[in-house]
Amino acid sequence: MRGAFFAFTAAAMTFWVTSAPAATFSTSRADGRNVIAMLSGEIVVGDSDKLKSFIRRADRNGDMVVILRLDSPGGSVLEGVKLADVVRDEKLATSVVGAAKCASACFLVFAAGSEKFASYTAQVGVHGASDEHGRETAQSSAATVSMARVAKELGVPPSIIGKMVVTPPDEIVWLSPDDLRSMGTTMIGNPERLSAGPPPDSQMSSQLPQPDRSKASQPDAPTWENLLDRAIKLSKREHGGTPAFERTCQPEFKECINGLSFTAPDGTYMIMKVTENLDGKILKREVCSFNKFGDVRTCVDWETGEQHRDMKDKHGNWYSVDD
Repeated sequence: MRGAFFAFTAAAMTFWVTSAPAATFSTSRADGRNVIAMLSGEIVVGDSDKLKSFIRRADRNGDMVVILRLDSPGGSVLEGVKLADVVRDEKLATSVVGAAKCASACFLVFAAGSEKFASYTAQVGVHGASDEHGRETAQSSAATVSMARVAKELGVPPSIIGKMVVTPPDEIVWLSPDDLRSMGTTMIGNPERLSAGPPPDSQMSSQLPQPDRSKASQPDAPTWENLLDRAIKLSKREHGGTPAFERTCQPEFKECINGLSFTAPDGTYMIMKVTENLDGKILKREVCSFNKFGDVRTCVDWETGEQHRDMKDKHGNWYSVDD
């Protein structure tokens, strides 16, 4: 399914980032013939080609690039998607170690890793897209939705995708260790005290199978059932062993909604919703997250990745607030 990421080729679109130097690439040897590629700085056009060149050069020397180490505030969304495509096709692991940060477009690159490693002292963050001037526009909102679709294909859990689509481009939500584990990340170091630096490269590379680059592979995306099972466990935990299911019907629309409410590990109140018709046919499946007051919710369509926002009035009725 190579090339599927490029459905939203908005070449000028970037994530909002603070001023930062353009990315640089370097390498270090892990152990034996294993090589670590390191990306530092803002992601800009051409970085995916640089990474490809690094990999091909290592191949010619009889080495194998096995890990891409990241330290980037973000940058070009399109180039971040291209880098993620390279990481996935080449079956590279990704890491954010020591005091490094990986945010915005860098997050997609990290999420694409065949294996993912992060130090407790590192920071991995998400937020919505902006235009090249840092503004949130209709075009950048569309790019954020496209980013959510890419993240879903990479196996990012809906709870993290929800944080991405609701966080303004001038803010960042830093993911917790539980968030990172939920997307298959191996946490490195001691969670109780700061690390003096990244772990030896061999510590990570020794955990990795050698990549088989003879054919492309597609990571298994989480299913709705996987998410539902996890949400039920969370809901049971906070409701005395009984999950908080609720069903409401809207006769005027000839629809019924089945909902499961739960609190995510980071404290975000969430609901999984299934809308069905009179015959019980599923019309829509959504994951919704609420603001701290419980009167604004952002829902992401599980099938399409599209999102919408609703607001509750004083009578408890919800109304769309999207333009």
